[in-house]
Parts: sequence; structure tokens; C-alpha cells
Amino acid sequence: MKIVEQVRDLIKGGKLKQGDKLPPEQVLAEKFGTSRPSVREALSALEILGITESRGGKGNFIKDSSGSSLYEQKVVELEKEESPFELLEARKAVEIEIAELAAKKATPEDINAIYESLHKMKEATGNVPIMMEIDGEFHMNIAKAAHNNLLFSMMDYLNNLLKEELWVNMKEKTWNIPGQSQKYLKEHTEIFNAIKNKDSENARKQVYLHLNGVEKDLLKN
Repeated sequence: MKIVEQVRDLIKGGKLKQGDKLPPEQVLAEKFGTSRPSVREALSALEILGITESRGGKGNFIKDSSGSSLYEQKVVELEKEESPFELLEARKAVEIEIAELAAKKATPEDINAIYESLHKMKEATGNVPIMMEIDGEFHMNIAKAAHNNLLFSMMDYLNNLLKEELWVNMKEKTWNIPGQSQKYLKEHTEIFNAIKNKDSENARKQVYLHLNGVEKDLLKN
């Protein structure tokens, strides 16, 4: 949010005007003395606030130099949200362990539930909002299959954070990249197969590869 305020100051000072293109993320990171993930989160916030717009592949442009009348209220709401990249770090720590336990402890009913989510995701290919919703269901079914109440509670908490605006704004862009839905479906299939085959080591590996790929996708789109 500090980066958001600095961008707003540049607009107020006349250094950025409606229609102007923002510098590349790496340049912004150096200018503001921060990391690319922080800049990416700030750009997501600026877009939600209606100050900038992302023009697929062309960059980020100043959309509204005045800002929304609900700006202050929206800022307060966004400040309460968790960092998408910190959320991913937490998911790696929790979901890798969950996948290992699920591979060891999943019942036939658990396997069927995970498969049903995977099947629904395949059926919804191309419908990003529905696929994202089923994605959460898929991961929650894996958490159930681990048969650990504490880990399930932690996963339920993390899954609710995936409904926050910053995360949804950033994640929708990755799902909308051509071919990305199919890529995520393939990765989920690999996770399912590892759990179904009771290959706990591969289950850990596939969840790590998936979440690590999501992190890279959030930065490159």
C-alpha cells in the first residue's frame, strides 16, 4: 500500500497522467527499493482501486487520475488482506505435508471425492471463475484425505484467504493465459495420481511443483 500511495503522489504531482504507461516492474522495484512480488501486489491493488489498468501484454497504464470516491474505504479493505505471495509460502508449507499424509491415509471415498473435483474441473475447462472455485474444492478434498483435524483447519483458513480481492485479481490473470487452464488441469491430475497410487514422495513433489509454478505464473503474466 506504500507503493500505491507513492504512485498516487506521482499522479497528484502531475508526473503521471491518465493514459501514461507505468515503467516495467523491475524498474519500479528498483525505484521503490522493494521486490518484484511487492510491486506485483501493488499493481493488483492499483487496478482494484481503479487507478490503473492492465492491457494484456502491453503493460500497466494510468486509468483514472482522480481515483474512486470510495478510495479510502477500499484502501482500508485491501490493507486487511494478506499478501498473495506470503499466502503461497504458507500453502507450500502446509499443503506439501497434507499431500504426503493424504497419499498414506486416503480412503477409497477420499480418492473418489478428489477425482470428482478433478473431473468437474475438466468439464469446466475455459470457464475460469468455475475452475478457480473447483480448484479450492480439489485442494480441500485432499486436506480431508489427510485425516488430520488441525491441518484441515489450517487449510480451511488458507482456502478462505484465496477469496480475497488481491489474490483473485492476480490469479484470474494467470488462469486466462492461453493454455494455462490445461496446464493447471494436468498438474492437478499428477497430484491426484500420486495420491491415488499412495506415492507419498511423489505427492509432495507434485504439490511443490504446482505451487512453485503458480508463484512464477503470478510474476510473469
